[in-house]
Amino acid sequence: MAERQNVRLLLFVADGEPRTFAAIQNIGRALESFHERAFLLEIVNVFDEPERAMAERVLVTPTLLAPESARRLVGDLSESSMVNYFLQSLR
Repeated sequence: MAERQNVRLLLFVADGEPRTFAAIQNIGRALESFHERAFLLEIVNVFDEPERAMAERVLVTPTLLAPESARRLVGDLSESSMVNYFLQSLR
């Protein structure tokens, strides 16, 4: 049986913004419910790494990006049904 690979996620944020804190908390809660699949979450501060944001065409923060599938969610990730749908689609 082939071993499942971890899914890499990038969360682009603007440090110090209220929506940043909310997005980090919301994605953390969502990832806790996906025990059967491992996700690797990297938080990217666009103020520290603007070139990465530009390379990934991130124009708004927060943005959650799954680079291998080119899927993305924009906003504070507070709508759990949308976040869960996004994560399930990465299987």
